[in-house]
Amino acid sequence: MDKLEDILKEFSRSHINEEAVNIEKVYFYKTDKKINPKQEDPFWVSIGKLPVLVSAPHAVRHYRQKKIKMSDQFTGSIVYLLNQLTGCYAIAATKLYGGDPNFDNPCIYKDRIAEICNRENVKFILDIHGAAREREFDVDLGTNRGETLLKRNMLELVERNFQNFGLSRITHDHFAASGQNSIANFVACELGIPALQIEINKQYRVPAQNPHGFHRLLGALMAIVRELAH
Repeated sequence: MDKLEDILKEFSRSHINEEAVNIEKVYFYKTDKKINPKQEDPFWVSIGKLPVLVSAPHAVRHYRQKKIKMSDQFTGSIVYLLNQLTGCYAIAATKLYGGDPNFDNPCIYKDRIAEICNRENVKFILDIHGAAREREFDVDLGTNRGETLLKRNMLELVERNFQNFGLSRITHDHFAASGQNSIANFVACELGIPALQIEINKQYRVPAQNPHGFHRLLGALMAIVRELAH
């Protein structure tokens, strides 16, 4: 518990919640302006040292079935901070480019993930998404009933770290990680790498309004990344 409290105190001293707000404004600006992905790279990628890749495909607005869908607020900033704090690999959408990384096939976002994994030593992927505040969970873990984990027993590790940081309302497979074109399913089936889709309740994704909750979420994810890496 001392380590947990030390992490939370350090986050508070460093004003990491304010940093998250600034990151969101700079890298994950919300707009309906569409760019051409052949002319402008719609993704932010950072190469790491730990063999875990964190992903935020809905960090900005995206297209699904010709309609603009809202972003998963602060998922991009969470992935950015995890890369900075742990040294893991990271990828996130930064521009509205006309597609949906978690729905499309073919998909340029999944192609970029494949490029990273084929070139680098990635052993596990955490795909970060956002859920509405009214959902009756803190986090939902999507594995397609365990299929995307490729028989790796990782859920106990993930759940324990969330619980240690006070995110105790944990559910499973409420969202479509089982979808044929989901990132988690693609990574497991096509790349042979275990993957987990994590849906985070919005109450933990508002660092300005709930800094303590944001600190607990970030601390849990840091612990998960580091433990998976070893």
